[in-house]
Amino acid sequence: MPSKTSLLNKELILQTIRSGGWISLIYFAGLFFAIPLRLLMMYAEENEELYLRKVDSLFQYDYEIQIFLIVILPVALAVFLFRYLQVKQSVDLMHSVPISRDTIFHHYAISGMAFLILPIIINAVVVLMLHSILGLDNVFLVRDVLRWAGVTIVFNLLIFLAGTFVAMMTGMSIVQAVISYIFLLFPAGIMVLLLLNFKVLLYGFPSDYFLNQEMEKMSPLTFATMLNQRPFHWQEAITYIFFIILFYALALFLYKRRKLEAASEAIAFPKMRAIFKYGVTFCTMLAGGMYFSLVPYSSFGWIVFGYVLGAIIGYYVAEMILRKTWRVFGNVKGLAVYGVFIAILISVIQFLGIYENYVPAQNEIESVRLADNSHMYIYRNEVYEDYYIPKPLKEKVNIEAVRKLHKQIVADKKMNQVEEDIHPLETAFFLYELKNGDQVIREYTINRDIYSELLSAVYGSKEFKMMTKEIFEINEDKIETIKVRANGYVDKVATISEPEDIQEAIAALRADELAESYEDGAYFQNRGSSIEIHLGKDKFLHLDFKPSYVQFTNWLKEHDLLDRAKVMSDDISHVVVMERKYSDYVDPDVVINDIKANGDFLKITDKEQIDQALNKAGWNFYNSNYAAVFYYKVGNMKEVLFFDEEHVPDFIKNHFK
Repeated sequence: MPSKTSLLNKELILQTIRSGGWISLIYFAGLFFAIPLRLLMMYAEENEELYLRKVDSLFQYDYEIQIFLIVILPVALAVFLFRYLQVKQSVDLMHSVPISRDTIFHHYAISGMAFLILPIIINAVVVLMLHSILGLDNVFLVRDVLRWAGVTIVFNLLIFLAGTFVAMMTGMSIVQAVISYIFLLFPAGIMVLLLLNFKVLLYGFPSDYFLNQEMEKMSPLTFATMLNQRPFHWQEAITYIFFIILFYALALFLYKRRKLEAASEAIAFPKMRAIFKYGVTFCTMLAGGMYFSLVPYSSFGWIVFGYVLGAIIGYYVAEMILRKTWRVFGNVKGLAVYGVFIAILISVIQFLGIYENYVPAQNEIESVRLADNSHMYIYRNEVYEDYYIPKPLKEKVNIEAVRKLHKQIVADKKMNQVEEDIHPLETAFFLYELKNGDQVIREYTINRDIYSELLSAVYGSKEFKMMTKEIFEINEDKIETIKVRANGYVDKVATISEPEDIQEAIAALRADELAESYEDGAYFQNRGSSIEIHLGKDKFLHLDFKPSYVQFTNWLKEHDLLDRAKVMSDDISHVVVMERKYSDYVDPDVVINDIKANGDFLKITDKEQIDQALNKAGWNFYNSNYAAVFYYKVGNMKEVLFFDEEHVPDFIKNHFK
């Protein structure tokens, strides 16, 4: 009569325990040390932190240990459990017994999942017991423990089953481990490589904008490193569970079709070997180009050299892995074909210029945003959302001014791609919202001085200031206090707290912002005092009080606050000024030595002249004609500031005639 087989095979279960049970014990011990034992130690030492500080999640306890376990053990478990597939004697023996491949796979895969889940569940139960016994409701809640257990299980299963999926495609354990991590990092890694290389190949490509779009979420390994800082949302959990099921199904599919003789082969399926070889070649090629693109002053020729070198290294490393020998350098045909294909592709991208030359037509544009960085459109939180996210420009005259600037930057491609360090470089970030719902995003590095007239047409407009400056977004009724803190080497602060005074101060700041020219805004950038606006509930806005702010200066003077709000002549003992055509440093001692060596300098001790110098000096040393060292009375401190030809006081200019 035919023999009956049980769904659970005792020998297979014992074999899986021998292969991977020890990893489960290590995982249990590691988690116990990271959380339950840590809580007991804090309780035994009567650590007030245990009872006074609420934690956002249990990942904040010995987080480094937890993440090490999550990242390392699931892959190691997949390697050791499916080690029998990589050794010819073991794979022949395993598949000679009267058990179907489906049954073998399910026993090993489910056992591996159990080895990871059980330590988590047991430790969660222990933490719940400690939570009840020690009374830790004010530190974390029961749902925090359940959330920690659920998130940890999801990450472990995803990483383990990704390693299991890779095990089905390889015939060598070391290759399985390496490819498992490459596979897990691939989504984030390939996106970084592509985005950085697009920046090289496509003028204006906004790689910084896309690189900051939560790229860490694209890989479970990089996401795991952020679990102590950000929550794991249910939408992300559903996505991960989908991939857990997918990897399980794909691994089973490949296992049933895997040939026994694939043991000891780097790639088990012949048709996948070409994908592996050219995939490695492509990735190392991108890495080579990226490396040389990040080296300062590297020309496009060096970047091409990086592509060639990276492709050669990747191609022959892949060949060595596949053939298990270093004698592979005679095979050049595949590399040559690959090289010709890539060269044609890059040439088409470079010469067509469809992406680079495209500027949306006026009648296609609904609105546009122009900024000197892309980060303000990336990071989102309650404060930024309300105050710091610039609103789009919709007036036709401003849209056309932005288009004119954009078209000129595109026309100046060759000039803008020459790296210089003697001009004030800044980012020009364009974000068009088209009427059809599409977006056009570009990002360039430009010399601010060359485009000052075109930038002024946009930045100097009333709509741009109203839509982008934080001062116009503030609700005065929500302001608790305004503190104007003097910069420099003095400890002075003016506080405004009366509601009526706050209203008047904000009105003066708004008037100054509207009256300020683009040129003054650029010249006095990072100069003057800092304004801290307290909005309650630990919300603060930080603005600049520039020397060009006439209305606010007069208001402070009328309320006897000016002396406490900025550096004044009473704080300075004297000023030494030297004429110079340019400057590439701001170290006071270096400037002082230069002044002494030059011999021709002006020493200022008159208080009125010192105040003029303070109100006319800028921090930007690019295009400066004069360097000035301000000597503070307190602490023998020195500060270097600069004057350009337009802002230098007449008495300084006359001295050096």
